[in-house]
Amino acid sequence: MPSLDGDATAGYSGASNMSAVNVAPVEVQASILCEELRQARGPDDILVLDCRGADDYGACHIRAAVSVGLPSLMLRRLTSGKLSLPQVVRHLAADGGDRVARLHQCVPIVLYDHAHASSPNTPTLMTILCKKFNQEGCVAHCLAGGFEEFRSRFPEWCESSLPAEPPIVGLKSLRITGLEAEEAGVEGACDSSLGRDTPLDDLGFPVEILPHLYLGNAQNSGDRDALNRHKIRYIINVTPNLPNVFDECGSFKYMKIPIADHWSQNLASFFPKAIQFIDEARESGVGVLVHCLAGISRSVTITVAYLMYKEKLNLEQAYEYVRVKKANIAPNFNFMGQLQDFQQQLNLSPHKCQCVDTCRCRHMHFLTPARTSPDSGIEFDRFS
Repeated sequence: MPSLDGDATAGYSGASNMSAVNVAPVEVQASILCEELRQARGPDDILVLDCRGADDYGACHIRAAVSVGLPSLMLRRLTSGKLSLPQVVRHLAADGGDRVARLHQCVPIVLYDHAHASSPNTPTLMTILCKKFNQEGCVAHCLAGGFEEFRSRFPEWCESSLPAEPPIVGLKSLRITGLEAEEAGVEGACDSSLGRDTPLDDLGFPVEILPHLYLGNAQNSGDRDALNRHKIRYIINVTPNLPNVFDECGSFKYMKIPIADHWSQNLASFFPKAIQFIDEARESGVGVLVHCLAGISRSVTITVAYLMYKEKLNLEQAYEYVRVKKANIAPNFNFMGQLQDFQQQLNLSPHKCQCVDTCRCRHMHFLTPARTSPDSGIEFDRFS
């Protein structure tokens, strides 16, 4: 496998000659990336880009990696050549990826997703970006084996963005996770905070969105004191692998939505049952918690869908309503596309339905909430 240093030297000595070459993504082994990270003088010596969903990044990622995501329409335009890489880089910089704009032409780049880098020619966000970076004269590689292999071999180089304990009031987003975190067995504990400063208000999980409706994360779902304090008796678990912590005690009613934070997942098919479940809890006068892993993508999508249906808010209004309550939300672009479809099904979008001009129907066609491809083609730059 290539050395990043060697490739960087070769690539930048002839960068102008590479821009027109159709360069296929090149893999780099986890051991080489780890060695480069060890030898780096600081985080600006190498640019590591995480192409997974926001929930997965928040749960654990390679140290100092930048989470990147593009609306599906931008990704298609980039693939077809209708959008330039500098335009994409500006978009990423506006969304908090200023290191990408500052460093992508100066240092080696390594991109990774879950575990799909073993087929580097598969057209994914990771492979498309890697190919475009190389075509522009940058030095970019896909991580062989993806994040899962890297974490299994080098867990000490992975970190989490989920705080193990609330910070001391007055220190904002500072996290101190030293020996206590290690003794508690927290894998990859660190002092990161979702890649940006987390507003102090976001630390008060779970967040009450509407009376009796709470939005939270995995940590909240296992905090019995917090659940009792908010009179929460209904819990929606929007993950495929996290347990229903108090399922056996009989005090809580659970709904499991086994969806991963990935572009291929059809979360919209669960909207009807989730809405009914939330209504049942609120009509009973008790709290309902909607949670995923990090509380920023899957659970947010369910919550926004509920607001759209129950409060007759369009997608932008519902999203802004939730974001005012909880600033660090970021559903992946496919879930945003499914919410856009849901908006049209509810006749909440500016576009008219297929009925007559005066139609005000609220019928929901849940059988096909997304189109044939989950890549919905909806461009919401501010939501990506």
